[in-house]
Amino acid sequence: MRISGVKLQAVAALFVLSAISLTPISATADSVQIRTIDTANAVSLDTSLYLPKKVPAPAILIAHGFGGSKDSVATDAQFFVDKGFVVLTWTARGFGKSTGQISMNAPDAEVADTKALISYLSRNKNVLQDNSGDPRVGIMGSSYGGANALMTASADSRIDAVIADITWNDLQNNLFPQSAASVTTPGPFKKVWAGTFFSAVSLQGAYLGECGTFTQAWCDAYSNAAINGKPTAAESKLLESVSPKNYLQTITAPTLLSQGQADSLFPLTESFNSAKAIEKAKPNLPLALIWHAGGHDGGIDQTSYLREQYLQWFKKNLLKEKIEFPVFQFTKTNGSISLQDSTVIPKVFASSKLPTEATVKQLQLLTPTVALSFPIGGIPSAISALPGIGSAGALASRVASTIAGFSPALLPGQSGLIESAPLTEPISVVGPSSIKVRITSTTGDATLFFSLVTKSPSGSINQPNGVVAPVRLENIPQSGTEVTINLPATILDASVGDVLAVGVSSTDQGYELPKPSRFYSVSALSPLSYTTSDATASRAGSANLIWPIAAVLSVLLAAVYIRVRRPKIAPSHENSTALVEVENLGKVYKDGYRAVTDLSFSVERGQVVGLLGPNGAGKTTTLRMLMGLIFPTEGSIFIDGKPVYPGSEALANLGSFVEGPGFLPHLSGRENLSLYWRSIGRDGEQYLDEVVAITKLGTALDKKVRSYSQGMRQRLAIAQAMLGMPDLLVLDEPTNGLDPQQIAEMRQVLKDYAATGRTVIISSHLLAEVQQTCSHVVLMHRGQLISFGPMKKLLAKNRKANNLEEIFLELIGDDLVIGKEKK
Repeated sequence: MRISGVKLQAVAALFVLSAISLTPISATADSVQIRTIDTANAVSLDTSLYLPKKVPAPAILIAHGFGGSKDSVATDAQFFVDKGFVVLTWTARGFGKSTGQISMNAPDAEVADTKALISYLSRNKNVLQDNSGDPRVGIMGSSYGGANALMTASADSRIDAVIADITWNDLQNNLFPQSAASVTTPGPFKKVWAGTFFSAVSLQGAYLGECGTFTQAWCDAYSNAAINGKPTAAESKLLESVSPKNYLQTITAPTLLSQGQADSLFPLTESFNSAKAIEKAKPNLPLALIWHAGGHDGGIDQTSYLREQYLQWFKKNLLKEKIEFPVFQFTKTNGSISLQDSTVIPKVFASSKLPTEATVKQLQLLTPTVALSFPIGGIPSAISALPGIGSAGALASRVASTIAGFSPALLPGQSGLIESAPLTEPISVVGPSSIKVRITSTTGDATLFFSLVTKSPSGSINQPNGVVAPVRLENIPQSGTEVTINLPATILDASVGDVLAVGVSSTDQGYELPKPSRFYSVSALSPLSYTTSDATASRAGSANLIWPIAAVLSVLLAAVYIRVRRPKIAPSHENSTALVEVENLGKVYKDGYRAVTDLSFSVERGQVVGLLGPNGAGKTTTLRMLMGLIFPTEGSIFIDGKPVYPGSEALANLGSFVEGPGFLPHLSGRENLSLYWRSIGRDGEQYLDEVVAITKLGTALDKKVRSYSQGMRQRLAIAQAMLGMPDLLVLDEPTNGLDPQQIAEMRQVLKDYAATGRTVIISSHLLAEVQQTCSHVVLMHRGQLISFGPMKKLLAKNRKANNLEEIFLELIGDDLVIGKEKK
């Protein structure tokens, strides 16, 4: 791979569209200079050209975000050049080492600059050319760069593929968002986000004056908005001039829109509206949409997954590879929690339809009217998100505050909830929703903030990512005004027993607010209309999700495997008295490695059984088969007489704890247990009081987990596995990391649980502890059963040994090397 520094003279403001010419004046392996001829001063762009090992190749233009530079996208450039693409990056005018002033992607400024870069690529011998003057080129960017990608693609038909991430559709409606349908006046000024960006640039170029490198028109527009809270007609026209919504109909290149859920600046609605506009103008244009878990507020990092999707899009449309790409992908973040570090494990879903074509459903809301006040000066203000700071701190604050039914986004007296009845079936919202309401105000005007939220039976409120739908109304008659509120597009799951509600707040610290106090009422005039999506789970986690034809083949192969290779499920043992029966169990992995061979033993109720063996003995494989995670190759397992296999009903009577405790630290122990119980879809008796008594958590159950010691965390993890009091408890290293006193306490916890007539199976390397805790032992080595039976019998039988550790060494010997054949 080679990197060439490139200095390009790009066109500046007043472009002569019919007379532009780009003349190379020098070209070497290290640098290229291009001179632009126009009627205004030239703009110098600081650029880098990345060349793959094999050229000519298709090219990708990567535009950076606001306040960034070409260095901001260097990692992305390296990724794509390693995949065989020529990559051109540049620092936009007004930033870094590039000259010129910022015009927010104006057609005759930043967009014209990008067109000049395409013209340069059209003469570069390293770039694959479709026709004379027409390079094979794609363009991508995020936020400011995403808008540049859309605007340039609308203006230059030479672009062959577009990717726009977390960007805007309508800049005026982002800075002055108006969520009341059919109301044309701008909404409240999004002052914190706007101030964040303006300050970043003005401080960077403070030596140039208060506006930094902004053009005078944009400097004046911000100054007026900050003072008056609304744009003039001229400023509205300026915002319209850089809004992709007015140009999308001329895009001819396949387009991938990507938007983040954790984004109070450019929310999901922006990509929804862009997709709708493109689809309407060009119904046959290849179009795809991704709603990921990131955004300007932070969220969950899915960089690897997104890069892989972008790569597939460029391979499909620049390399012309036959790749099946999902029309719509979205990420849910309420699924699994990592047991390693308590982080969320996102799950990606795919659909064959865009959310613009999704099914619309309705839900009746029961609350007739909510009344709320607005304090003088708008202080204190609700906090829905922390614009410009990121979601890490905001999320912690928001979640911690919602536990007792209080949310900083919905302050008492200043807010209300228009609620449904408790749900009798789960609801999944994917996309926008709306409701018709009547609003009254004691001052004749209203500034309100709406959102779709869920309220759990305990009263905790979940407002997805703190995204709100602002509304600003004027000239409201005394009887009120009727409007339809377009709520934020979101991805939200509500469980049985939850309440789905429209939250209404009179304040929000991110927006310009009125000064005089007033009172509002908001009444529901229609059911809640919401969209859902027919989608299938693709793959959990932030790992790469690949959609070539190979993915289809893998599904087919999996189906064949299930039909052909899955062992026949044994009939139930209806007359069995044993809780667990393992019969002639064997497991051979696809690489030929045999992990378990002809393993047989049984476990009765009331026993604490230790599963022992050195590394590589087959303990983990046995546990995975016992928990229904994998199929055995031979033999069978039964729990309470019912056969065990992935999806077996027998697994409903099993609780497990593996790989260490993982909890949300800002929640209490009780809240973590409640969240877990709901997340696994259980609605039966939790037996929480019994579990707390056995684990002796006491008052610690209502303390934040962040304050727990390691021993308390282990107790809470065991309590989680015990919820519902399953007959079988499977634990992997339950005393890991505990001190001697904590180990002794955990020992008693497990004995007390078995004393209830239930059974515990422990996998552990602490032989001395197993000897004191377990009533029975299963000793394995190289996948085979070495010894099984009561602990007392095993100790009495081997009289030469004084304890379990010596017996273990006597039976196993020094054959402890994984993979070594015993001689």
